[in-house]
Amino acid sequence: MSHIYPIPIPPIEVMPNLDFLLLELPPRYMPFMPNGLGYVNNILKQLPINFQTIDISIIFYHRFHSKRILEDTNTIITSSGYALPEDPWDNTNTSEWFNPEIIDYFWPQLNEVIEDIVIKKPKMVGISLNGNNRFLAKKFVEALKQHMPEVIIVVGGYDCIYHNVAIKLFDAFDYMVIGDAELVLGPLVNAIVRGEDEPIDMIGIISKYDSSDRKWQDPPLFKELDSIDFPRYEWVDTILYQSFTGHHMIPIMIGRGCNWRKCRFCAEGFVYRNHSPKRIIEEIQFFVQRGFHTFHFNDSDCNSNPKLLSDICLMIIEKRLTLRLIGQLRIDKRNTNEYFKLLAKAGFKHLRFGVDGWSDRTLQLQNKGYNMRLVLQNLRDCHEAGIYTSVNVVMGVPGETENDIDDIIKNIVNCKDCIDIIEGINTLILAAGSEYYKESEKYNICFNGDKVQIYKDHPHVIPVDLWYSKDPCINQDVRLKRLDRLCKELHKNGLHIGSFAARRIKHLTDKVLSVE
Repeated sequence: MSHIYPIPIPPIEVMPNLDFLLLELPPRYMPFMPNGLGYVNNILKQLPINFQTIDISIIFYHRFHSKRILEDTNTIITSSGYALPEDPWDNTNTSEWFNPEIIDYFWPQLNEVIEDIVIKKPKMVGISLNGNNRFLAKKFVEALKQHMPEVIIVVGGYDCIYHNVAIKLFDAFDYMVIGDAELVLGPLVNAIVRGEDEPIDMIGIISKYDSSDRKWQDPPLFKELDSIDFPRYEWVDTILYQSFTGHHMIPIMIGRGCNWRKCRFCAEGFVYRNHSPKRIIEEIQFFVQRGFHTFHFNDSDCNSNPKLLSDICLMIIEKRLTLRLIGQLRIDKRNTNEYFKLLAKAGFKHLRFGVDGWSDRTLQLQNKGYNMRLVLQNLRDCHEAGIYTSVNVVMGVPGETENDIDDIIKNIVNCKDCIDIIEGINTLILAAGSEYYKESEKYNICFNGDKVQIYKDHPHVIPVDLWYSKDPCINQDVRLKRLDRLCKELHKNGLHIGSFAARRIKHLTDKVLSVE
């Protein structure tokens, strides 16, 4: 197997006399760079404080894989006999980080970090919560607080989007930054460094010191994206930001939020703001000059502003940059044949479409805003432009029928020649922030138990066995049967599917073989 080892892997050493120690705890999907951490690092650079940023995740990643590969160990086994996956950081293994066995394996290394923090005594420790590391982060904070109760814990990130949900997901903090940090983190850190009494009731910040009768006020929306620098990841040699096989992928954000914000299952409908094309090109050129060439646009839809994306592509072509670009596009009537040719010329090699509904009726149920005729046109034009074309599927939404599943299968098969891979096939998740979650009665969503208590016990996502929709009845058993039928038919018709769907097909095949 081709790999990059041995490479220099730096030790984790905390500097003394820090006002703020910013940490990235595992996992973070590789080979992505942690751009959220990078933006917070840039905020701290503007403050009159002593701070340090350490990406623990990337160091642990290379420690793990260099040991596995150089010692020729196919599988790493924990002391209790648990076999770790080949790559715990892979996006198909995110659930592993909620397994105590995984945490226990990495805990001796984490404990060394905690011991060093206790010795160096930073005033504040900041932790980025990315949705997959909250279990590890909580244990880390609790252990740190046992030895250093005076340290101030500041958290933020993906888990801290909605104030009423975030505090139920993660409670091991002194201060929590909700949403964008640019306008609120600086005032908080400055106040603490100045030695003021515990800041309370700050806009955009939740604190354990807040008034009991506080009424939450959303922070002002950060709009001037070009006013902030892009992440440069200067805290470590960027050679570390590649996978064990040598692949890299630079995350780029054209904007924040979504211009559509109407998909009923989506939990991330934030107001759209964007950078200028000039600013995006500056960021790309910075990394090209350092030997990088593969960029992933992390936007929900990188064509939220179609003209903006075309202007970026024109500037890439004008500057003769040789790039490999990846991103997700929304189905749109402005995605013409000429548009895809321009994207291909600029370097787009892989485009993903969140088609999701796959029939005119289910597209309406999900409120996607387009029809199957436009879906087919977009996919065909993208594929004919020479761009690797991938799609997603969402099924099991309220109102969906067996006839809809027939239509979904037929339509996907009809698009077979212009689909390179179906990356994701997902049954509906009832997630906080989505319209289905907020307006459940409107969509005939019912609960197996008291709704108020269920929402209280499960603030982030309602477990699949605790809810169903009626007229027609769709519960988890129905969703899984439809999922199995879809996977089986797609496989039979020769469509290339991603790892999640492949696992569902294996499960179905095993079930059939056991019956036979």
